[in-house]
Amino acid sequence: MINIFLDTEFSHLQLPLNPEPPVLISIGCISESGKTFYAENANRQPVLFSDFVIKTVLPLLQGGEFLMPYVHIAQKLKAWIESFNDECKMWSDSPYHDWQFVKHMFDCHGWPVNLKREPVLLKFPSSIQQTRFESAVENAFRTFEPKLRRHHALDDAIANRFGFECATTREY
Repeated sequence: MINIFLDTEFSHLQLPLNPEPPVLISIGCISESGKTFYAENANRQPVLFSDFVIKTVLPLLQGGEFLMPYVHIAQKLKAWIESFNDECKMWSDSPYHDWQFVKHMFDCHGWPVNLKREPVLLKFPSSIQQTRFESAVENAFRTFEPKLRRHHALDDAIANRFGFECATTREY
């Protein structure tokens, strides 16, 4: 089983005052072996962006080769996942937000044959493991070089992978 750590950035939180569904801005994934995927949605609608997204997320976008139409993100992510020779499962610290985009992409453009169709929440049954996870994520943002940027989809996924490794590889 291959573990993939997923994070997304999106236009806004869906709230009663803003019933419009959020739009994917960027998606980042990293496998347990360190293989990465990152893409930005060229079909995003700026009119929907929250103030938080405008101030915090948009300045971190890379553009260039990473900016592509939504359908291309779906195709490239599917191919990336299928490049692994084993079944894959995706982990997220916020599957309620992140998974909706993955599910929509693959429902519309075809599921990878080796991907489990349910995400796993990055939450541990042991409080010791949960504390190790949370501390390691924070440590990654403080110490990694190059510097990780909070609210950049790939950097958040990288920090979560590091937290997972610290939480699951240490003995009690």
